[in-house]
This record gives sequence, C-alpha cells and structure tokens, in this order.
Amino acid sequence: MTEVAFIVLDIDGGEMLRDCLDSIHAQTVAPHEVVVVDNGSRVPLALADARVIRSEVNLGFAAGVNEAWRQTTAPFVALVNNDVVLDRDWLETLLAHLDDKTAAAQTVIRRDETTIDGAGIDIRDGTIKQLAHGLPLDAPLAPAWGVSATAALYRRAAAGDRPFDATLFAYYEDVDLCARLHAAGWRTIVVPEVKATHRGSQSAPLLGRDALRLRTRNRYLVARRHPGVGRIPALLWEDVKLLLRGRSSLRGMIEGALGTMNDEG
Repeated sequence: MTEVAFIVLDIDGGEMLRDCLDSIHAQTVAPHEVVVVDNGSRVPLALADARVIRSEVNLGFAAGVNEAWRQTTAPFVALVNNDVVLDRDWLETLLAHLDDKTAAAQTVIRRDETTIDGAGIDIRDGTIKQLAHGLPLDAPLAPAWGVSATAALYRRAAAGDRPFDATLFAYYEDVDLCARLHAAGWRTIVVPEVKATHRGSQSAPLLGRDALRLRTRNRYLVARRHPGVGRIPALLWEDVKLLLRGRSSLRGMIEGALGTMNDEG
C-alpha cells in the first residue's frame, strides 16, 4: 500500500482544525502518519490523533511545511490547509490517478454546496489565480497549469527535501514549486472530481495587513523567476484595478517589481 504522510499547518485553528483532522482520519485509505505544525498558536496544541511539531513563532507556511516534511519519510505527502474538510475518498481518488510521471495532484475543491473554490492554478491570461473560482460546481473546466497546496498530494522524490521556498513566507510558494516540477520534467494533474471543501483563507487575518503585501509581492517574484508563469504587465494591470478596491498592496507591488525581499512582518 502507498504510504502517505499528512501535514497540516495550524495557528489557533480550534474546531476548524478538529474538523480537518477528523476528515483525514476518516479517509478510505488510512494515512501513514498525520503531523500538525503548531505554528505559533497562543495556546500550544495537544492532540491525541496527530504528531505535533511546535514552533513558538509563526514560521510562515513555506518554512512550517518544510520542517514537517523534513521530519516525515513517507514517499507521498498530502498537504491540507486547516480550513479544509476532505471527502472520505479524497486520498483514494488521487492515488488512483497517479502515474510514475506525476509529481503533484489535487481534486476540484468546493467553496460551498454550489460553488467551486478552485480547480488548480490558472496562468492563461498572464495573471496567477485559482481556476474556476466562484463558478458553479457543474461548470466546464479548462485544463489547469498546476496544483494548489490548499489540499494536494505530492511525490517526495520529485519535490525534494525542502519543497517550498521559505523566503516567500506565505502565498504562491505552491506556484513556485509547480514551476520547478514542470522544469524538471514532472507532471501535475487536477482530477476533475469535487472531493474537498475549503472555508477560504481563514488564517489570513493572523498576518494582518502583511497578508495583502505578501500575496501581491510574491506573484511578481514567482513571475520573475519563471518566465511564462505570469506576465508582469498583466499582473500590474490587475493590481492597479485591485488597488482601487483596497485589494492589492502598493508596497507589495514595488517589492515584487524590484525583486526585493522583506519579511519582517
């Protein structure tokens, strides 16, 4: 049987984390191991059904996952956000679609009973976004370029010992990883079946205004690193429109355009 380690990053998730873990333990294919990274919670986690790796400070998504990844050995790793609930056959469905050339896979993720949250990463228009976000669950799907780490299965041998770039801290580290996997000749796939529910960026408020800066900045940094993965003019035009609605960060745009890194927040 294929061994899969599940990793969940958590900061004060409470009942949301409990719902996530219950859905992992209810999988029709049992996990080899479940690891929760307690990423600076105010009250340290104590769990009977998962191994806890405790950090006193918020390491960021990338570094937090890397640390748990380093402490596991299963040939496949499932990353699941703490605000995600998996259908019982989520893992079984993904394993059934793997082949030797596939490095990462996800299913379609619902936002609610009628709406898609995401069906992979879409870069067709020069921006970087969740494919089919906000569309009805029965909407036809275009091919996805990559997979989102919201709820995804990764092959350890393809992703390496430290899959994510910790300098990104949070946001778009999954895009960066997909670009590296593709450059190395690996495939990423989105299985066109809805098998998970995402409550939607429940941890973003913990970063305050810095969340918007990182989301804005990291798109440009990834686009600069990987030609063809996002186009700077398209990203700038999108951010100008978003700025008028308070949904983009001028500081993040400047840092991203200049290629500067500043993660003190």
